Amino acid sequence: MSWTVTIPGQPPSTNHAYKIVTVRRGTGGVPFRTLAKTDEAVSYQMAARLLVAAARPSGWKPEAQVRLTYRLYLSRKQDADNSLKLLNDAIARALDINDDRFLPCVESKEIVKANPRVEVTIT
Repeated sequence: MSWTVTIPGQPPSTNHAYKIVTVRRGTGGVPFRTLAKTDEAVSYQMAARLLVAAARPSGWKPEAQVRLTYRLYLSRKQDADNSLKLLNDAIARALDINDDRFLPCVESKEIVKANPRVEVTIT
């Protein structure tokens, strides 16, 4: 069984989805720098997760491997593989499976003047 979900907007590129932050472990801990998702990345990923969960057909059960076919309609140039990281993670959370089972494939990518989006077919 296959099903398709459309996720509006252009996904944040992996190159721009993270920022350097300073954190401390415990009270009085030594500060250290690490990466954290940007607010834009968190928002996009949460919206994608909710859309996928809502579009999931009742009774759909994932096989051992799950094929994801992406059609990217982007408002600006972006590497296809940099578009997938946040999406794969969001879809995995929505389906409650590990994304190591995914077989992602970008079927097409084009620049559009209006309505940027990602169409994902899940098999």
